[in-house]
Amino acid sequence: MIGLSGRRVEVVAFVLVVIAVIGAPLSGSRLFVYYFTLTALYASVVIALNLLLGLAGQVSFAQTTFMAIGGYGSALMTVRLGWNPWLAMMLAMLLAALAALVIGRPLLRLRGHYLSMATFALALGTYSFVTAAMELTNGGIGISGIPPLEIGDISFAEPGMFYILAWILCGLTLAGYALLADSHIGRAWRALATGQDIAATLGIDVPGYKLLAFILAAVIASIVGSFYVEFTSFVGPDLYDINIILSLFFMLFVGGRGSTIGPVVGAGVVVIVPQLMSGLERYQNLIFFVILLLLLLIRPAGLFGRVRESVPLSAILPGWLRASRRAGAA
Repeated sequence: MIGLSGRRVEVVAFVLVVIAVIGAPLSGSRLFVYYFTLTALYASVVIALNLLLGLAGQVSFAQTTFMAIGGYGSALMTVRLGWNPWLAMMLAMLLAALAALVIGRPLLRLRGHYLSMATFALALGTYSFVTAAMELTNGGIGISGIPPLEIGDISFAEPGMFYILAWILCGLTLAGYALLADSHIGRAWRALATGQDIAATLGIDVPGYKLLAFILAAVIASIVGSFYVEFTSFVGPDLYDINIILSLFFMLFVGGRGSTIGPVVGAGVVVIVPQLMSGLERYQNLIFFVILLLLLLIRPAGLFGRVRESVPLSAILPGWLRASRRAGAA
């Protein structure tokens, strides 16, 4: 549970985020709109990573793999097959879910740093594949000319329209995370993160819940991957290299694992703050990473992170089972 003060801080942060999101297009700066759109897209995939790591306690570097499935899937189906972008996105999402199901079953048997190493190898292998598969992906050249998303006469090729679409995606992802976190599924994930053996003794289907978190995170990452290439009308290997992998974790740790609004704020810090220091070109990266280091030293749990509390058995069991336990006790 979040303390009252912690909840108030998150509410204030949410209000400030909403004000910033509304204010960016009103400023008249196309650059602000561009970077805030990137923030919305990255925040969505970091929310998915937060679900996997912050709730379920599973360290996975494979988010870029599923982003690549969404990005390249949409590009190939629209540019080479001439499919509708929405249909291509949906099919890419299904492919990502299937891939997560097939890959997740053996991978999630691993624990701790073994799982981290395996998923990191998967992410690096994905980058190597899309770079080397010239006939399929055009290698380092990438695929350009991806058609924009459209709904009837409304085209999202215009930056302002895509800005709205990106933040709708982010809002839906955030709402989904909040609903899951407060459900019995979220409580089971938190118990799993506390200790898999303990969770198993409580009757929780550990492999099933781990796989569910992995698939949901993969589906969201795939959707974001499709949206990203629709936004830039280009897909290439650089979108899925090690820098992107590390940036996603930076965003999560800056915002705070297990926090609802943290991933959005973390994405904004990592995407927008360096642009505010553009006048310090020679020292921009150095200053930014010193700020991040100081932040993590002062707030190891991130801006909105908190120490995870143990999850009582009564909060995990379904309602009918809790009732039967009370009846038995009586």
